[in-house]
Amino acid sequence: MSKPHYLATLLALAVSSLLSLPANADPLTEALNECRQQQNALKRLVCYDEINLATTSVKPAAPARTPANEASAKATPTHGKPPALPAPAVNRAPLSKAPPAAEDFGLEHKKTADKQTDQLYLTVSSISYSPRKELIVEFDNGQTWRQTGSGNYPIAVGERHFIKRGMLNSFTLGNDDNNRNIKVRRVN
Repeated sequence: MSKPHYLATLLALAVSSLLSLPANADPLTEALNECRQQQNALKRLVCYDEINLATTSVKPAAPARTPANEASAKATPTHGKPPALPAPAVNRAPLSKAPPAAEDFGLEHKKTADKQTDQLYLTVSSISYSPRKELIVEFDNGQTWRQTGSGNYPIAVGERHFIKRGMLNSFTLGNDDNNRNIKVRRVN
C-alpha cells in the first residue's frame, strides 16, 4: 500500500469512528455541540454560561420568586438546555487600603496606589503667571498647579474649581459654572 493511500485510509477510519459515537454520549459534549450550532452570538454565550453553571458542583441558593423573574422564565424557551442558575454570591471583605489623600493628588504616577481619586474640588488661594504667561494656581490645600497648554482661563481667588484626571497622567482644571478648561500639571 502506498503512503498517500495509507494516510487516506487512516483518515477515513478516524472520521468514521468519530461519526459512529454512541447516541448517548456525554451530556456535556451534547450541550457543547448544541451551543456551537447557535448562530446568534448572545444566545451562544448564554448557552455556554448555562453549561458552566450546570456543571459546577456548588449549587447556589434559589433566588426569591418575584413576578418579574417568573415572567422572564416563562418568556425564555430553554430548548432542552439545563436551567440557568443564578451566579453565586461572592462575599467580599472591605478593602483595607483607603484612596490616596488629597495631598498626593497629581503625584500618584510616582507612587503605586490601588484606588485613585478621579476629581478633586479645591478653592483658589493665589494666582500668578509664568514668564510665558502660563497660569500658576495655588489652592487652599497647598497644592500648586501650572498650565501646560495655551489658552485663556478665567479664574479668581476664592473661586471653587476642580482638577480632573485625564488619560495618560494628564489633568484638567475646570469649573462647574462654565465649560472652559485647561490642561495642567502639578508643580509640588
